[in-house]
Amino acid sequence: MADSSYDERATKPEATDPDRAELLAQNRERQARIRDEERVEKADGDQDLIEIGVGGPADSPRKLAIAFAATTALLVVVVGILAYLLVSEDSAGSGRSDEQGAIVAAKQYATTVLTYSAGDYADLDKRIRSISTPDFADRYIRSSQQAREGNDAAQATGTAVAREAGVVSISDDEAVVLVAIDQNVKTPLAPDASKEGIDYQSRIKITMSRDGDSWKLSDLSVV
Repeated sequence: MADSSYDERATKPEATDPDRAELLAQNRERQARIRDEERVEKADGDQDLIEIGVGGPADSPRKLAIAFAATTALLVVVVGILAYLLVSEDSAGSGRSDEQGAIVAAKQYATTVLTYSAGDYADLDKRIRSISTPDFADRYIRSSQQAREGNDAAQATGTAVAREAGVVSISDDEAVVLVAIDQNVKTPLAPDASKEGIDYQSRIKITMSRDGDSWKLSDLSVV
């Protein structure tokens, strides 16, 4: 049987030099066209970047104006938030300062009223009037006359120390403060009392009225 592959090779014409040259020319043309297409795509991509703002100096005045307006609006919001926080903090700080002032005043007033010596009430009355409303000073001095007589008879002296205090309520016009008091009473006529005296504790409710930037004692009661 004859070899068919031999016959095919024998009958297939060889490529001539002109044919080879044409193929090379077509190949070069195809590569040149591909390079041109790549350059066009790259140029389009660069233009897209410029249009969305990546290009920097190529940005239009309108886009710059919009960006500036947006930045300004953001700054206004931030400044507004900071101002609100500062005002809130100042208000909170002012409230805490007002309460602390009321506590300090209430402790001082309770100590003043409850510290006394037998036969020496003129100085006590002067101190009470300096820290109180006129109405409270008159009421307290008048109502304590009988107690003072008993104190004179016992030759007693009393001292008070405010240990703790807390605000019950506070407003622009009035503050109510609860004060824990340690008291000591000494009298030579009490057989059970030592030289150090008798210690006891009490709770005093102090009511104060606003008087400008300070407080005035307007009521006092044991609770």
